[in-house]
Amino acid sequence: MNKFVLKILVAALWFLCLLAGVYLIFHNKSRQANTYDNDAVFVWGDSQMYQGLDAALLSDKTERKVWTSVGHGRGIYDFLVCEKTIPDGSTCVVSFPECAFFRNPLSDNNRTGLELSCLKDIINSGCPLGEAERIFELNRRRQNINYKAFNSEEHNLYKYADSLVYPEPLPAWHPLFEEKKDWFQWKAKSYEKGIHSLFEKRSQIILIQFPFDEQVESFAKESVNRHLSDSLKTKIVKDYSMKVDTLELCSDSLLMHDLSHMNEVGARLLTAKIAEILSADTVNNRFLRVVIE
Repeated sequence: MNKFVLKILVAALWFLCLLAGVYLIFHNKSRQANTYDNDAVFVWGDSQMYQGLDAALLSDKTERKVWTSVGHGRGIYDFLVCEKTIPDGSTCVVSFPECAFFRNPLSDNNRTGLELSCLKDIINSGCPLGEAERIFELNRRRQNINYKAFNSEEHNLYKYADSLVYPEPLPAWHPLFEEKKDWFQWKAKSYEKGIHSLFEKRSQIILIQFPFDEQVESFAKESVNRHLSDSLKTKIVKDYSMKVDTLELCSDSLLMHDLSHMNEVGARLLTAKIAEILSADTVNNRFLRVVIE
């Protein structure tokens, strides 16, 4: 009986080693396939970046290839996976994603691909094992030799309208800012790990804090969670000697599509300002807070 159990254990061990070997082969091939143009710009963010940046316009104005990994619901795990694929010395435009910090992890997309080291990072940052297992299940079939974290697709910007759209009522935004979230700490710590890795790669890092409509800002600016995100911002700015700037967007036209996303007019105004910074900047790392006047 003992010999039978031993054989089962040995067979299971060999099977696990085989799985690990297959993963490493595919993982290395994936890394080899992840080759990008020299002097490219890498953009990561959630829906605010997706709707708030015109990637084609940024490429045109800077005359540089722009690779983006953006989308609605992108989570902090997604950011860590993307960071792994960015070459040393790259220019990185990264969202400072308050929504991702505060929303329930179950609402995060987190489907960029399987990266075991990133799962380890979020667990070490305090992510519950159950959430890490959920992310593993979401991504375990997404690791393949053609996988590429960044692409160069154009963003589908929100069309201009002369009045705000309300996908959800204003009161729905109160809990996001005014109720302290247990998951903020591990998300924030994981995000810092990603920023630190970019810094270690000698990247130029530009963090962008996107605006909310003034109706949301009226209560968010004094909320418990805004204080938490401000503390995180202050720490990152200090740790990486970032220059802090406010980008004011002024226009006679409405620049917001809804309470948290800019429309195409706002996105192109912001993109033009970022292009100016990338084309003429001598400052390596910046934190840009976007406000609408």
